[in-house]
Amino acid sequence: MNLLAVFSFALSVLSVAGSDYTFLFNATKLPNKAVTPTLANGHLGFVVYGDSVHLNGVYNGLRGVSHRARIPNFANIQIGNCSSLKVQTKNCRYQLDMRSGKFRTTLKDPADGYSVLHEVYPNRHFDQTIVNRITVRRLQSTQPIEIEMRQLTGPKSVDLELDPLDTMDARGEVYFLMCGRTKEVEDPRYQPQGHSICVAYKQIPRTLTLAPDETERTFVFFTVFSRSREEVERELTGLRNHDYEQLHRHEMDRMWQKYGITVEGNDRLDRVIKASAFYLSSSLPSQGTYQPSSYPFYGLSPSGLGRGGKELAEYQGHSFWDTEMWMFPPILLLDPVNARKLLHYRTLVTEAAADNARSNGYEGWQYAWESAFTGSETTPDFCPQVPEYQHHITADIAYAARLYYYATGDLDWLRTEACQLVYETARFWKSRVDYNPETDTFDIGRIMGPDEDHHNVTNSIYTNVVAAHNLFFGAFVGCQCSGPGGKHPQVNEKELQQFLRIARSLSLPYNEQYDVHPEYKEYTFGTKIKQADVVLLGYPLEFPMKVSTKANNLKLYSMVTRADGPAMTWAIHTIGHLDLNQQQEAAMMFRKSYQQYLRAPFHVWSENGDGADGAGNFITGAGGFLQSVINGYAGVRLRHKQLVITSPQPPPDTTRLFIPEINYAGIRFSLDIERHSFRLVFSGAGSDAFDKLTLLVDGLELNLYDGCDYTGKHDAVLLLRLEDDAVGEQQPVCTLHETVLGMRLADQDGKLFTTVQLMVIALVVGLAGVLYVLRVTLGAKRKETVGKSSKGGTTSQHKPIRRKLKNKSGK
Repeated sequence: MNLLAVFSFALSVLSVAGSDYTFLFNATKLPNKAVTPTLANGHLGFVVYGDSVHLNGVYNGLRGVSHRARIPNFANIQIGNCSSLKVQTKNCRYQLDMRSGKFRTTLKDPADGYSVLHEVYPNRHFDQTIVNRITVRRLQSTQPIEIEMRQLTGPKSVDLELDPLDTMDARGEVYFLMCGRTKEVEDPRYQPQGHSICVAYKQIPRTLTLAPDETERTFVFFTVFSRSREEVERELTGLRNHDYEQLHRHEMDRMWQKYGITVEGNDRLDRVIKASAFYLSSSLPSQGTYQPSSYPFYGLSPSGLGRGGKELAEYQGHSFWDTEMWMFPPILLLDPVNARKLLHYRTLVTEAAADNARSNGYEGWQYAWESAFTGSETTPDFCPQVPEYQHHITADIAYAARLYYYATGDLDWLRTEACQLVYETARFWKSRVDYNPETDTFDIGRIMGPDEDHHNVTNSIYTNVVAAHNLFFGAFVGCQCSGPGGKHPQVNEKELQQFLRIARSLSLPYNEQYDVHPEYKEYTFGTKIKQADVVLLGYPLEFPMKVSTKANNLKLYSMVTRADGPAMTWAIHTIGHLDLNQQQEAAMMFRKSYQQYLRAPFHVWSENGDGADGAGNFITGAGGFLQSVINGYAGVRLRHKQLVITSPQPPPDTTRLFIPEINYAGIRFSLDIERHSFRLVFSGAGSDAFDKLTLLVDGLELNLYDGCDYTGKHDAVLLLRLEDDAVGEQQPVCTLHETVLGMRLADQDGKLFTTVQLMVIALVVGLAGVLYVLRVTLGAKRKETVGKSSKGGTTSQHKPIRRKLKNKSGK
């Protein structure tokens, strides 16, 4: 009987909730805090065995000292013998089960008298609740069993002004109720008062006792972190009346249906993918929660929701460009509902963005480099050069909006919620450029690109290209917003033409001798850089350039990037080499993108590649890594009115790559990739969604049906037909022009002289002189056009896809 009990307990530890090896991460001792796992559910987050809980949107501190408010963690319950206070623990094991979203601690009596299993997790349905579940099981002992417990809440929070401690009765159970407000607002212009918080908790006993006549007993403790007493009461009522455990499992199943990317033939890599998906997705809201949140979702910070107090290494819970350029792309394809919530956050803080632009002498909206609750600039004062020069974040946000439109085809969203965001950010760039009469182009000076080692430079090529994307998209969205159903019928048509004119004539640094793009105008080849910058032009910006230019960019900048730079750099290099079919180089960069950034034993991402801890739970790195899997090896790309899958292949040392769910234009499909073939299975959409799509596999057009699967060897394209393809009488013709830079203004006008110059000439030499000048101008222009070669940015790679594939299929 005792052997059966031991065996049963072992199974409960190793096989709880149907977990398998790739989801389970084990340790015999706790690591330091920087590499201890973070658990979160979109409403709250915490570091396992940590004394702090953080809530979505709840910050304290003025501007640059704003940080996630620390709420004492009354759910930090620990087995005494296995406590984080112990220098050396005995007979304890620790396990993170990513499949169920739980952290487990087990204590096994060395005399085989009893065992203890402790589980802690944030419930994903009752998302205001942290659950502690402790099971004491008798093995051979016949005596009363007493287990020492600890409740380590840490010191009083300096971020909170608390009301007197109260109690509340929940059907005979007494809870302590700690309510109050954060002490300091982030910016009094936009936040009149601090955030309210309310925590309901139980004071746990010092010991948990199993009586001699009991073989097993489970103790459950709920700790509720809400914003009001009313929310606490609703949460506790729901926990009593529903199966909170089953509802949590249901939400975890939903999460893994979206994020459960799998590889076969390489368990180590599969665990890396699972860990990356888990830490990224766990900070996002659940699809179904018991009560709607009183706060919208306030974005993703580089260290997730469970970190970000005053520790500067954890970025204080602020949102950076990391959200839109590194975390947003995989979330968009796997989980578009939460992708929209990330963009919605940026629409909540537009008053601060408008004031930021105005105070700096610009038009439109200029987003802060670091933002939190209000959208005001929250970069710490000791980094003044960052908000002063690193302006590309404004265009990064607009680029994320462009990708969301690509992925969903949602014109209603584009014409309403996205309208002002895209249009006003384009107005910012219109006012941010300077005309250069020597080159007859526009410069962006006093700038810093992603390479933060160099600031106050001119024409950062990344900034110029992403700003041009913003301007071209701004002209398109402005047109959409001016028609029926648009939010801004008063859009200025003249200003839309200015967007296009400025975008086409933004300077494009290019060295013709070496066929390479300098990082910025003053860049000296060989100068060390911090991280991926120029190479981002290939992906994610998909800026058209010659193949040789892309190859030279990769080669040059891989040699000068700091070895200890952020992980995302090598993920982007991986994708670049795959685009060039450089398999060995891609494999080397792929391994480099994660092997030196994951920290044992729980596969927590670190920002640093030199072995130092750096920012813990660095989900920016996880997002970049997942892009190398989805957009690199799986070959998935979003473009205007099409999703393209090009040369899909399993990652190195694997035999299969399976992505359970990709979302596009209202449909879902799985992508199953083996070494020489791939398979698509479509599901979960109404007939209307399928009617808008055309599927081409290896160049052949196929009928698209719900529940059907399609097999190919080389590529696949989903073509989307939108309502703007058939323009009505009242809807204007809106064209999303391709991003082309580096044109002189005179070339845009189709002549070498401007209209003003010709008027002056006319006054001097008369009409005959003007006709002569025109003949010379047009002749020179014709010769220039005939003799002009592509110089790193004037030739499209993407437009011919539809035409090429239709020709293949004979249509």
